[in-house]
Amino acid sequence: MFIKRLVLVFLLVFAPLSVMASSPGAHPVSPENGLKMLTEGNLRFALGQSTHPNTSFSRRLLTTTEGQAPFATVIACSDSRVPVEILFDQGIGDLFVIKVAGNVADTDEIGSAEYGVDHLGTPVLMVLGHSYCGAVTAVTTGAEVHGSIPALVDNIVPAVDKARHDHPDAETPELIVQAIETNVWQAIEDLLDTSHAIADRAKDGRVIVIGAVYDILTGKVNILGAHPNQTELLGGVTPPVHAEPAMHAEPAKDAHAPAEQAPAEQADAAHADPTVEKAAAEGHAEAAEAPSSGGFGFFSFIVFVLLLIGAVFVLDKKILNPDQD
Repeated sequence: MFIKRLVLVFLLVFAPLSVMASSPGAHPVSPENGLKMLTEGNLRFALGQSTHPNTSFSRRLLTTTEGQAPFATVIACSDSRVPVEILFDQGIGDLFVIKVAGNVADTDEIGSAEYGVDHLGTPVLMVLGHSYCGAVTAVTTGAEVHGSIPALVDNIVPAVDKARHDHPDAETPELIVQAIETNVWQAIEDLLDTSHAIADRAKDGRVIVIGAVYDILTGKVNILGAHPNQTELLGGVTPPVHAEPAMHAEPAKDAHAPAEQAPAEQADAAHADPTVEKAAAEGHAEAAEAPSSGGFGFFSFIVFVLLLIGAVFVLDKKILNPDQD
């Protein structure tokens, strides 16, 4: 009898754990579609046609009970002018965002990126720099910084040095522009050099690692693509080729005009481009219909446990101890 009870306890305790551990390894959104959703979202934002998807109560409820399944991990600058979900026109649970001054990739940022890429399985990892970056400007101009800031901007120094080497005749404003882009490459290099988990996923194409720069004036994100030395950074492995659509959003003629005052040509241009109209209907439909997490939802787990308890009860009463009825 003791052995029978032990077997039942084992089933009750370890069966749910085995189900939870058997979550699917592939994200339901492919790297190509994930990047497409980002580009189309930024197009809508730059044109003043944002749809503000996935912000309803039902979305909050879904991501609370079923967990998160973002389709992109984004390392961006803490600058208040770089609201990542807004500029990509995404909603709750769509993006796993890591914000730090200068969009550097140090221990905390790399660990956070590993959680997004390796644990949540995001198919896109983007390092997003931006124009007029204060951290890069401070390093480039040799501005005096204090407190813990010197240790933070140390990650930017190699990028500025490389920009100076590659553009020896550049004036300070142009040098800052070049350093902002080089700093994006530096962060990606730090990521791939340090994180074996991210590098392994990049090698077999489960994640696409790309750089981008956001123009805070026009609202446009310029996709830089993969690191120029990506194959070398991945130990000689060339990842599968993924589409890298260029950011082709054209802002309104008056970039400072509010959306409600945008000229008719702006709206016509947005509707004339089929990617704008399809984005909300197709792009986010894919994310909304996809499972909300790679694991086992809370409510599903409770139902599973209740069913398992019922099965154990029936097994005990009807099969193991039928004479006790």
